[in-house]
Amino acid sequence: MRDNVLLARLRNREVSVASFLTVPDPFIAEMMGQSQMDALIVDTEHSPMTTEQLHSVLTALHPTDSTVIVRVADKADVYIKQALDLGAEGVLVPGVSSRAECEAVVASSLYAPRGSRGFGPRRASRLHGTRADYLTRANDNVAVIAMVEDVAGVDAIEEIVTVDGLSAIFVGVGDLAVSMGHILNPGAVEVEEAVSAVARSCASHNVPFGVFTGTEAAARQWISRGALLVTLGSDLGYVDAGITRTREARANLF
Repeated sequence: MRDNVLLARLRNREVSVASFLTVPDPFIAEMMGQSQMDALIVDTEHSPMTTEQLHSVLTALHPTDSTVIVRVADKADVYIKQALDLGAEGVLVPGVSSRAECEAVVASSLYAPRGSRGFGPRRASRLHGTRADYLTRANDNVAVIAMVEDVAGVDAIEEIVTVDGLSAIFVGVGDLAVSMGHILNPGAVEVEEAVSAVARSCASHNVPFGVFTGTEAAARQWISRGALLVTLGSDLGYVDAGITRTREARANLF
């Protein structure tokens, strides 16, 4: 098993930048693998990605130097186990709203005696080194990142951040805004205050804090406020940006 660079950076309090992959296509994944991001997050929650397609995307990402994380479809054990067995170097788990849920997520991600991850690293143990090497190192090299993205999660943050084995907290600003009644205004003051409350709690407990940013300006803002994991773009977002520029260029021709 190779060293988890993202996990090392989080532990060393170094800022990392990630991009999302949402298109279930190996060629797109190969291109994204050359982006030189610290981490690439394969999104199986908000994309039409099947297990077979996830396998293909992870295979295409095998040569990348970026740490490969899978945002699982749900916090249920089966999705976490599946992503890790297919070779993900960590999981980004949505909708963690209580200490008990966070404990279950960590348990699903780590082998006994630290957790209860089921045994079957079919692909993961064959990527870098031997099966014995993977089993020896997995518990210390798998990133377990819990997403706080609703009011309940914010209210329970002081308990969530004390869970042993948790690698980081990541705030999903969009869902958090929806849960607070700001579906059309994720930048609302109340939402920003809630994100700041999570950031402060993480800082006080020395737990790495991450947040979905999307833009360079937002990333800079939250890095200045202690974020160690921020996001810049996605495969679909890059296509959207290219289409917009092309549309503007066409208009300028006339």
